Amino acid sequence: MSGVETSNQGTGWNDHDTPYGTIHSYDGDNSSGGTGGNAGNGHDGIGDSTKIDIPTTKEYNGVLMSMCVNNLKKHEGFKNKMYKDTGGNITVGVGHLLATAEMAAALPFKKTATINQGHGNAEDVDKSVSAGDIKAAFNKYAADSSAIPNIHLTNDAVISECIKDVQITETGLRSLYTGYDAFSNDRKVALVDMGFNIGIPKLKSNFPNFNAAVNRGDWPTAAAESHRTGLDDSRNPRNKDTHDQLLSDK
Repeated sequence: MSGVETSNQGTGWNDHDTPYGTIHSYDGDNSSGGTGGNAGNGHDGIGDSTKIDIPTTKEYNGVLMSMCVNNLKKHEGFKNKMYKDTGGNITVGVGHLLATAEMAAALPFKKTATINQGHGNAEDVDKSVSAGDIKAAFNKYAADSSAIPNIHLTNDAVISECIKDVQITETGLRSLYTGYDAFSNDRKVALVDMGFNIGIPKLKSNFPNFNAAVNRGDWPTAAAESHRTGLDDSRNPRNKDTHDQLLSDK
């Protein structure tokens, strides 16, 4: 996505209140009349360096959820529009897989429309997209990778889906590790990343030594057994981050 991704300081960066807490993101240089997007209802401005802060609710601890979401964002990216991952799968948001057109249509995609206000003034507004149009866009993109759908999710919607994905992953992790809820936050972040990235079924079947080490609290062995093949370690520190997080009791 476009936007400032190399720094989160300076002109144009501001704190924005959203349903998930304050997000520090880029919304343009307001002092010179720029509008840009905002971190909540907009659909740009969240880059690699943006920190997403999520408050605690009755359903989850905000500190841990923020850590998980930011860790996934670091490794998966944050994209408001559909894209195809390295395996050619249609994805959106923070690595959220859209396996079918129906899954895409279940999300609140928007389309930007320009409203002419007269006297040379115009305003861009987001309008909802029908389920039929979302499915059509998905199917066209599935058949033609150059036909990237011109529809998007707001930043709030992306964060909301990521929170749901973390919760689903944690449910699966609790079925694998009886002591999961007592683990340190860093270790939970590492496990969420592995469960999300490769899926709970593959984590269960393909990492028996890792799982056994986690269940007996042998974190050095778990860290050594956590390495995932297929990741480009020279470009993505995902394996290293997971290794280090598993060794942390914070």
